[in-house]
Amino acid sequence: MEQLKCLICGMNINLKNYRLNENTFLEKNEEEHIINCPFCGVGKVYLDNNKALFKVESKELDEETLKVLDKAMKLEVFNGEFYKEASELAKNNEIKELFKELSSVEFMHARVHKMLGGFKEMPKLHKPDYTKYDSDDLLLEEARKREKHAIEFYNKNSKVVCSNVVKEVLKALSHVEKQHEIIAESRKEKTLEVT
Repeated sequence: MEQLKCLICGMNINLKNYRLNENTFLEKNEEEHIINCPFCGVGKVYLDNNKALFKVESKELDEETLKVLDKAMKLEVFNGEFYKEASELAKNNEIKELFKELSSVEFMHARVHKMLGGFKEMPKLHKPDYTKYDSDDLLLEEARKREKHAIEFYNKNSKVVCSNVVKEVLKALSHVEKQHEIIAESRKEKTLEVT
């Protein structure tokens, strides 16, 4: 397997890590057919050793774009924390693993926004009580809603940012969130079939 670099998150993809977070993808990576970054989830069009990482100097960004990146970072931290908690609350082991992997991917998205915006640190957010989601079905429905919200956020805000690089990153991450929405919905349907 040839090592690849993700142009969005900057991580190197190799034999040791290409299967990370595989439950968060509609199609799984194979040793000789890498189709998603295992760290941030973007598609193979963003995996290349010969192109430059998608980055921008934060001083080149206008106030509106920096606000979008700040909100995006907070959104991804909020979702990452939800998935981390959901992985502990879920009853089914496969769903626990899915939420654990989704948490990892969402936190990577937050790091991408942090890097693009030139922010010094990740935000510390108020942690809600998620125990009201007392079934896997409710957790999956909340996951679906969060992914739908993230898709809408990225699609709306990709139209107001001043940077083509930021616009492309938002578009790429929107596609990842769409996969997550579909996976949450299909897992929810499976849990309903079992009950």
